[in-house]
Amino acid sequence: MKVQKKLIAAAIAGALLAMAPGAFAQTLRVANQGDALSMDPHSLNESLQLSVDSNAYEALVGWNKKLEMVPMLATSWKQTSPTVWRFELRKGVQFYDGTP
Repeated sequence: MKVQKKLIAAAIAGALLAMAPGAFAQTLRVANQGDALSMDPHSLNESLQLSVDSNAYEALVGWNKKLEMVPMLATSWKQTSPTVWRFELRKGVQFYDGTP
């Protein structure tokens, strides 16, 4: 159940990130036990990959100790149809290029 919720959150974040144009070239140095195999946040679900991705991406929602969804980038959300969710983003959130 916990993995399924993480996969859903990662898929939502990945879909949003896939719509964004490429980022500016910059260097990010991270000390870890191995190399990240991808920077695609939903490509792999293993601890090393999740550790690297969590330093680069912020999800719409997170999970508390009771495995309940809690706000992160999104302040509220609701399912408007079986295949559509609506997320309200917190104030001040900007995309990589500074657009709101």
